[in-house]
Amino acid sequence: MKILGIATSPRKGANSQSLTEHVLAGAKKAGAKTELVRICDLDIAPCTGCNSCKEKGECIIDDDMESLWEKMAKADAIVFGSPVYWGRLNAQAYPFLDRFYAHLKPDFTTDMPKGKKIVLALTFGGMPPEALVPLNAYIKATFGYLGCVDGGFIWQNQCLGPRDLAKYPETIKKAEELGKSLTK
Repeated sequence: MKILGIATSPRKGANSQSLTEHVLAGAKKAGAKTELVRICDLDIAPCTGCNSCKEKGECIIDDDMESLWEKMAKADAIVFGSPVYWGRLNAQAYPFLDRFYAHLKPDFTTDMPKGKKIVLALTFGGMPPEALVPLNAYIKATFGYLGCVDGGFIWQNQCLGPRDLAKYPETIKKAEELGKSLTK
């Protein structure tokens, strides 16, 4: 089993990346092969809305999105980690998500293998937890276009400083248990 973690935070090793890594650690302990990709280490340009992908069958933007897409296709599960800024995902997450459009056929189906689990791992500062419900639904729906199914949701509030997740060992344990559950 292969599990791919995708971290969108611009801060290397910070809270949302760390939460994603804890999910991957649990999966690895359960025998999965894991990999973490940091979006900020890649060159992923935003979609230009040119629709060439619908006319020619492929995106005309030459960047790292295709290699990441291939990693996603080979994974059995994907852990998507992001910090939440102002009630939404961080800015680095959106070009990646928008580029899914290039892989959708005109009828909004895709060749991505179906049934992959998608886990969302979010960290945030001081919002009420219920504010995360729309974000969870949005990510699950977006990955749903690719045929992904809900694999879980983990989050931690009060993560303002770059290493604040370490203050919450119960969340770290839950993240690792969630990772283990992906292998079943």
